[in-house]
Amino acid sequence: MKIRHRLSLQFTLISGIILTIVFILIYLLSAQYIQNSFYKLLQMRALVTAQVYLEKDELTKKKFLEIEKTYRERIPDESSNIYDQHNQAVFIEKTRYNWPVSLLETIRHKEVYRFRFQEESGLGIYYPDNQGDFVVIVTARNMAGIQQLNYLLWILIVMFFIALLITFIMGQWYASRALGPIKSINRQVQKIRSNNLHMRVQQGRNKDEIDELATNFNGLLQHLEQAFDMQRSFVSNASHELRTPLTTIIGEIEVTMQNTRSREEYIQTLGTLLVESEKLKIITDGLLQLTRVDANLTDANSELIRMDELLWEMAEYWRHKTPSLRLHVKLIGLPEDASLLCIRGNRSLMLLALQNIIRNAFKFSYNRDVDCQLSYTDSGMVLSVSDRGIGIDAADTEKIFMPLYRADNAHNFDGYGIGLSMTQKILHLHKATATVSSVLGQGTTFNIFFTPAHKF
Repeated sequence: MKIRHRLSLQFTLISGIILTIVFILIYLLSAQYIQNSFYKLLQMRALVTAQVYLEKDELTKKKFLEIEKTYRERIPDESSNIYDQHNQAVFIEKTRYNWPVSLLETIRHKEVYRFRFQEESGLGIYYPDNQGDFVVIVTARNMAGIQQLNYLLWILIVMFFIALLITFIMGQWYASRALGPIKSINRQVQKIRSNNLHMRVQQGRNKDEIDELATNFNGLLQHLEQAFDMQRSFVSNASHELRTPLTTIIGEIEVTMQNTRSREEYIQTLGTLLVESEKLKIITDGLLQLTRVDANLTDANSELIRMDELLWEMAEYWRHKTPSLRLHVKLIGLPEDASLLCIRGNRSLMLLALQNIIRNAFKFSYNRDVDCQLSYTDSGMVLSVSDRGIGIDAADTEKIFMPLYRADNAHNFDGYGIGLSMTQKILHLHKATATVSSVLGQGTTFNIFFTPAHKF
């Protein structure tokens, strides 16, 4: 069921419940009012009956005639009784009911008493007179009141169903208007495919939840577009990197198979095949390692990593390389509490990530000295790695972390474009971020921002 219909039905159901409660209250209050009015009429009839039979000798002739005239205007099915103090029926010979003594005593005690008998309403009054103390009882059926209630009931039932119909129609209209922006978003989303991810959903001006949905969806489209671009670039770069050694291998085999070769030529060909096969293995191993980095950081193998000690360890590592390379470590603004220099994570992975950056710094600067500076601030630690190498073009700085991507000026150096992509994934797992600033021909600086272990 569509949301529009569901909202309309729910709105109708809520309205139906409210109308039912209101109409029941109207009916009950109307019934109570009609019943009270009828009892007042019975009380008036009881007083008139008492005056006709008991006050004749005390009233003027004109006043008595007025009361007698009122008495003749009887209620349909009216029946009257007058009882003396000895519970004997007096004055009215033809009576419909013989009332029990208990009822007469109750009327004397309460002076005015209402009761129901079969389908009729009854009212009794205690009427003291100079001739004695009497009880007057009047009963009748409220035919007019019953007809009024039946008429009111039919009106309420008809109005109930008409109101529900109107409510459902108005709910459909209101739901259509309210869901109009969502329908518009659906129509726009249906037009978006993998080949036109640059399209965006049009946002409204109301700044409501629907606009927030459109904004979030546009953000998702932007991430998808970037992911697709990265995937296309990855496939292109991977195919290029893999095709080159494969082409060499196939070419060498085809040339060798054209004629019979000497043993030395076969050995030379096999050597070429071995070198190219090792390149393929390095690339495939790097890609596999890149996809498995996510699984290497768990609570079981996480530990506290002291960053300054890690830098001194890397400086010592490069100093013992052949040829010896110099990594200048500089510490700035270190806190008195050494624990603030620690981050939580996998030490071997973090060492791998930093070594990839430092290795590139030495490689692309022709093994010139590399500066490594660790500084501490209230928001965390910042590690800067700077070289004096070939630099990176501004258009390439956002792409160097993509798998198998290599800048145009990096093709003269060994490598396959896997290290920095792996470094970014490792830093992301450790809640760290990296930025790059570079000038062509002057050098490159990597800035890595770490969160201390107590905030991790």
